Amino acid sequence: MRSISGIFSCIVGLIIWGVAIAALISWVAFCFGSVIIGVLLLIFAPYLLLAPLAIGKFGTVFLLRGIDKIVNTEENSTFV
Repeated sequence: MRSISGIFSCIVGLIIWGVAIAALISWVAFCFGSVIIGVLLLIFAPYLLLAPLAIGKFGTVFLLRGIDKIVNTEENSTFV
């Protein structure tokens, strides 16, 4: 049962990372589609171009938790 929930957590983590990458691509396309916004962001706030990648940290948590559940058979492991 523990490995099934670990696999499910890994799948959820991959889905969240997919959403984060899709959001990043659409955000960059929007910013550089309107050239003025893209240039202003490059000059004044370049880190805002990578803002959608902040969603990915939740995906990383789910991936690590799922891998921990699959690999560790102990009940008192690191991420439980």
